[in-house]
Amino acid sequence: MEQNVIYAFGPFRLETKTQILCHEGESIRLQPKVYRLLLYFLRHPGRLIAREELFDGVWRGSVVEDASLRQAVNALRKALLDDSKTPRYILTVCKRGYRFLPDVAVAYASEDKVSTVQTKGLPYQSKTEYSDTAWQYDAALEQLLEAFEQAADGNRRLIFLNGDRGIGKTALLERFLAKISHSDLTMLRARCVQLGGAAEPFLPLLEALERRCQEPSGKRLIESLHRVAPTWLYQMLNMLEPEEIAALQPKVSQLSTGRMLRERADFFEKLGNDQPLILILDNSHWSDEFTLDLLNFLVSRCSPTRLLMILSFRSSENCAGTRRLEEMREELRHRGLCRELSLQRLQ
Repeated sequence: MEQNVIYAFGPFRLETKTQILCHEGESIRLQPKVYRLLLYFLRHPGRLIAREELFDGVWRGSVVEDASLRQAVNALRKALLDDSKTPRYILTVCKRGYRFLPDVAVAYASEDKVSTVQTKGLPYQSKTEYSDTAWQYDAALEQLLEAFEQAADGNRRLIFLNGDRGIGKTALLERFLAKISHSDLTMLRARCVQLGGAAEPFLPLLEALERRCQEPSGKRLIESLHRVAPTWLYQMLNMLEPEEIAALQPKVSQLSTGRMLRERADFFEKLGNDQPLILILDNSHWSDEFTLDLLNFLVSRCSPTRLLMILSFRSSENCAGTRRLEEMREELRHRGLCRELSLQRLQ
């Protein structure tokens, strides 16, 4: 029995069985490539989708030009009554790709029944649970947006985002980033992993920063590191030419974790002075103690900077990082320097 997938977003509804887009009772028939483009967006709402990914997912590996993608996006915008200058549905991220902005509800229907409805990949088992859970995530999203506004005004903020595995922390963060995405923003996202032995100091931040430095806009970051945080740049020698390494060596003759902590705090503050900076540390319960010390030091400074830090973690994990996080939260909570968001499973 064929299953019909129904996507609902805003006033629109798309059914895969008919491949027809409906808007307030009116049917809109899409060209095949425009339909496949919309379907790909609906399956990946909220996150940045690179042009190359769309070529693979929509054109299925066929050799096409950028102009073909732009034409398809423009045709889809026209069908959705969307304006590229003030988008409600499709956001163009300059030189990087596109984001599909609205929340998407998904239903799976056969001829005799409709199965569980999902929003943003989060399962809801009943109408009551859907309403309560949706409220929980909407409330958390509003607090994240409020914290970003405060940080953008020069008041640094730190958020502890707690929740069990699979509760939807990542989906919430992607939804938040989709809401505040704009050109005047720097975002650094680091992911901690569980390691058997001792972790290299500041490892997740070093890896995240190296990825950003390798992007087209990374030259500006490298220049700033050379001036403000040479000990950090010295940990990423594979990005430098031999003459650049030689010029850097006199600046790092006294390398220590204490100096790296101070330089990194100065570097983050400088980025936050130039434009709003969002620093996200996923799975921070597996973080090394030096990274947590750095973030603790950063949020405790008094100088104005446009910095928002979000630490995602699972308090149920029994490890040294969880205990260090609890100590850090208790200290900062007592001083009024942090906010806690906790996502709960509904019974």
